[in-house]
Amino acid sequence: MTQRRRIIEAYKQANEPFSASTKPYKSTVTYSYIFANPIVASSVVWMVAPQGQALDWFSYKIGDQVPGNTTGAFAQPYRSGTEADTNISKARTTNGAEDFVIEGMSASHRSVRADFTAVNEDQLAVPNITDTTVQNCLGGNVPIFDPGSLYLPPQCQSPFNLEDVLFRALIGHIAVEFEWDRSKTVKIGTLEQIPEGAANSYLRASGEPSTNDRYRIPEGYLWRREGQPDSEFITRGTLVEPVCIPMLAVLSPATTTPLLVYPTSIHIDVVMRLHGLSVKLPTRN
Repeated sequence: MTQRRRIIEAYKQANEPFSASTKPYKSTVTYSYIFANPIVASSVVWMVAPQGQALDWFSYKIGDQVPGNTTGAFAQPYRSGTEADTNISKARTTNGAEDFVIEGMSASHRSVRADFTAVNEDQLAVPNITDTTVQNCLGGNVPIFDPGSLYLPPQCQSPFNLEDVLFRALIGHIAVEFEWDRSKTVKIGTLEQIPEGAANSYLRASGEPSTNDRYRIPEGYLWRREGQPDSEFITRGTLVEPVCIPMLAVLSPATTTPLLVYPTSIHIDVVMRLHGLSVKLPTRN
């Protein structure tokens, strides 16, 4: 018996009217690369995604800190979750005391954040950077989209790559698992098995950029409503080995004189979605 049939039968046996929805749950985490071993003479720097980044989707609610590179020498600044990051109102818990049958998963690389503030000089103190949003962008707080590689190394977002290098390099090395109630775990596989499931460029998509392209789980897993067994749930993605990408230095975005710099850290926001069926008692309002 599938979990979908099991939960519907349970509500029928309770002899209560119920409502159902197929709205997915989503959550975002941030994986990070940090610079290592710059080769000044050749304008090359190595960007390393450190092993052991274990980040939990669905572990926070709107307004909580987004999981990511929050410790270490090149930590990403604190960032609180918004509606763009997640749609759950209580960490680890379904919305509105509903039961959710997980029947599919999809994942997307949503945005890039790059921190230039510790390279060669404090670039935010340079007088010609006066716009607050641009300052926050150079500090890694605001996403940057740089298709012309004016400030990001061309290995990041240049269309000449013909693929999303930052995301593609990681997904085969991120082990994904489900965890319920901080005790039971189920190994799913690696992130490369979980396709795009959303609108994107074919060149940048991890799989076909369609809402129908998802990792399917026909038997289903049950994320129960609050107060029931299996009600506290997260999806964990662990980078099980380090990944290295050599990158070129770029002209400083904050000086008027030519100065080659490189970001001290690059962060990629990865959205995970759970698809399936939610079932709950109807509202009394």
